[in-house]
This record gives sequence, C-alpha cells and structure tokens, in this order.
Amino acid sequence: MYKRLLFIPLFMGISMALNAMSTLDSLFATYDDAVRHSSHYIASHQRYIDSLRSIRPLSNDVKLRVAREYQYFQSDSAVVWYSYLTNAPEPYRSKAYIGLLELTTSIGKYNDAISLLPALDSIPDTLRVDCAEAIWRLYFEGSMHHSLPPLREQWANIAKERYGALLHEMQAQSVHSSNIRLRYEILQAIDAGNFDLALAINDTILSRITEWSHPFAIEAYTRSTLYESMGMDRKHVEWLIRSAIADVWCGITDNGSSWLIAKECFESGDLNRAYLYSNYSLTNASFFNAPTRFIQTYALGHEIASSYEQKLKRSSTTMTIALIVSAILLIVLVAGVLYSLRQNRRLHILNKEIAAKNATLNAFNRQLKDANKVKEQYICRYLEVYNDYIRRLTTMARRAGEKDPAAFMDREMENFYRSFDDTFLSLYGTFVEDFNALLRPEARIQPKPGERMTIEMRIFALILLGITSSAKIAELLCYSPNTISNYRVKMKNGALGDRETFEQEVQQIGNRNA
Repeated sequence: MYKRLLFIPLFMGISMALNAMSTLDSLFATYDDAVRHSSHYIASHQRYIDSLRSIRPLSNDVKLRVAREYQYFQSDSAVVWYSYLTNAPEPYRSKAYIGLLELTTSIGKYNDAISLLPALDSIPDTLRVDCAEAIWRLYFEGSMHHSLPPLREQWANIAKERYGALLHEMQAQSVHSSNIRLRYEILQAIDAGNFDLALAINDTILSRITEWSHPFAIEAYTRSTLYESMGMDRKHVEWLIRSAIADVWCGITDNGSSWLIAKECFESGDLNRAYLYSNYSLTNASFFNAPTRFIQTYALGHEIASSYEQKLKRSSTTMTIALIVSAILLIVLVAGVLYSLRQNRRLHILNKEIAAKNATLNAFNRQLKDANKVKEQYICRYLEVYNDYIRRLTTMARRAGEKDPAAFMDREMENFYRSFDDTFLSLYGTFVEDFNALLRPEARIQPKPGERMTIEMRIFALILLGITSSAKIAELLCYSPNTISNYRVKMKNGALGDRETFEQEVQQIGNRNA
C-alpha cells in the first residue's frame, strides 16, 4: 500500500547493521530503541501527511494519497478522506469504496463493511481484482473473529466462494505474477502443508519490496506465522520483531506485531520488555482509534501491568527486609543513634523552613486573589514549592527512621491534591462544569464524594495554567509521564468537538474566567 518509505535516509545504516546481525538480542535492542523514540517517527509521518494536505490544488489523486496514508495511521481520519472521494468520478470513487472496505474490515466493523458492498457492484475492470480481494478478506477476517460458531462457519463458507471469485478475476485479468497472486499461492501451500514452498514464495515477495517499508512489515509478519506453524519459535520471534521495527520506523500505529511481541515476552518472563511493548501498543491503539486493536491490546496490557506491579511489590519487599536488617545493625551502633539525633535536628530546622515557605505560600494566595494577570505564575510556583516540600519532607522522614515512607508520602500527596483543588477552584469556581461541557455526555466525569476534582481534571487544570508538558505535569502530580499522556489521549477522544483543538478549548476556560 505504501509507495513511499518515509525514513530510508535515516535508517539505511541501521538496516545494513541488522543484515549483518542475526541474533535475537540485537533485534530486541533495535526494537527497544525504536519504541522509546516512536513519538519521533509518528510525528514525522504526521508531517508528511500535513505536507500532502497542503498541496494546492487538492486534486483527487492527492486526496486518495492522504486517505491511504491515514489508513494505517488514524482510522477516523482515513474514513473522512475516503468519504471525500465517494462522489468523485471513476476510478477514484471505486478506489475510495475499496479503501473503506479494507479499513472497516481491518478494524472489525464488519456490518459497516457489508453495507459498502452495494457501492462496489459496478467498478472499472482494472479494479476488479483489488475489489475481489477486499471482499474475500472481509469474510475471511470475519470467519476468524466472530464469537458465535454458526456465524464463523457461515462466513467461512462465503469466504471460500469469494476466494474462488478472486481466483476467477485474477485469471480473467491475466494476473499471474503479482504479489496478490503470490499471497494466495502461499495460502494454498499452507493448506497443502508445504511450508517450504510457502517460504520460497514469501522470499519472492520480499525481494520485490523495499526493506523496512510498511509492505515489508506485512510480509515479515506472514513469514513469522509460517515459522510459527513449522514450530521454529526463534525464527518466528525474529521475523515478528522485524515486522514491528518496520512499523515503528514508518510511523504506523495500526500494528499487530507489537502486542504479539509483548505477549511473547510476557510468556517468556521478560516483564520489563512486555510492559514497555504493551504500553506502546495501547498508546497506538488509542491513537489509531480502532475497537478491535484496543480490545486485543487492553486485556493483555492489563495482565502484564498486574504482573509488573507484583514484580515491583516483590522487589519492594526484598528492599524493605534489607532496610530492616540494616536498621537493626545501625541501632546496635552508637553512631547510628547520634546520626538519628542529628537528622532529627535537621528535620526540626527543615520544619521551620517549611513554616516560612507556608507563610510565603499564603502570601501567594492573597496575591492571586488580587492580581488576576499573574495568577497562573503564582499557582505554578505554589505547586513547585509544595511538591518540593513533600519530597524533601519524605526524604528527611525516611532518614529519621520513618517506618513507611511511601504511606507518609501518600498522605502528604492527598493533602497536596486537596490544597491544589481548593486553590484552583477558588479562582475557577465553575471549572468542573465548564470542563465537562467540552465532553460528550458518556465521557463526562464527576469527582468522588469527598473530592473536588479528579486526576483528569487536575491534569487539564495545569494545562489551563499553561503547563502543557506531560513530563512536567507528571512531576507535579507524582504520576508517570506515560500515565499522564494516556489520560490526555482519553479525554481528547471524548471531546464533544474536534479532538485536535480540545486542549486549546480547555485553555479558553481560563481566558473566560481571567
């Protein structure tokens, strides 16, 4: 589908290195690096799409290119751009409907896909093979994913009929050596149990496409499934990683390989990588906005996250035991007692400093009420000082022998959240109602009893104040940057209006109340 590889100049050297290294460890290392820098590749892909959208005049050729770029990047945008062409002259109209059929099939909206079929009753001869392939794939995918056995059997029978129709169209159109024909020869070889022939055909396809392109990712995934069927687990995982690397480098967000690798790592006990890859898959699924992808990744991601949390708890328990032993040894030593006393004196001094800072904070609050033009600056300073206070107090409490520093910090953070809520809502009294007014009814949120704001509201309260960096927000609220990003994406997906301008609309709440 992709005729243009976005990142060849950047990664030619890496490609040559990968060809020279065949070990699984080297592939994992490359994939780790690609995932950690995935936002760069996604941004590059978005810039390329934006450059297409800026072309004037915006011809039907350009619209079709934009739609195809979105097809594996952001499903709702792809639907919009294909829809622009449904009333265009042929062959653009038929190409648009075929694209919509492929897209709705891939994201599991089978009823929507079936509703498109009447529009493909009459198409140009040059597109009949592509159309037959898309229709066959609809029923083939449906037979694999329907939950009810009768429906699976019914769709499987229709898929066999459509497969015969596809072969007939390929013969009628004299399609003998195309990749479409070769893909179905692979299926025939698999049905016959001839995996060596299937691999040889796959070699032929791979020789015709650009390495590390999106088509390469698709064919690498096919090769991985062949090795899996042959029981060659190492080769299966190696080609699965190659498929995933190509998707990351091309800025593709509709990528099934990533969560399958997360599953492989989880089953092999590599929880760190499983957690990294599952978070990446969940983020992409949310961005791509396809129900089936999110369902596939969410269940696995939840299981991996639970196991990862248990691992951290076990590590924490081990560290706690070690600390207890160390504490017992220190108690025996007089030096430990003296050290403890010295820390208590320092804590007393720190408390005095904190009292002075609290007085400063109170002064900030008074100034906030009297000076609207500088209120955001004071709130930000308030948060930084209070956050610094909590961290330093927790550190000193730990040094002074506090038995449960984590619980101590949790209590202080609860106080921090309440203080922040009270301060913020004293300036933006209708923020909760104004924020919910920007969301669809089913996406609106309400604070729990005893709370004034939720974590989502606090995140967007900070955005209103001009703090837009997820890393900075995470630092102030004591969450991970990935968690903050996920909350932001979740709220944008629930926007009543345009998701791309949702955060700007939140900031306008501040302008109205300023």
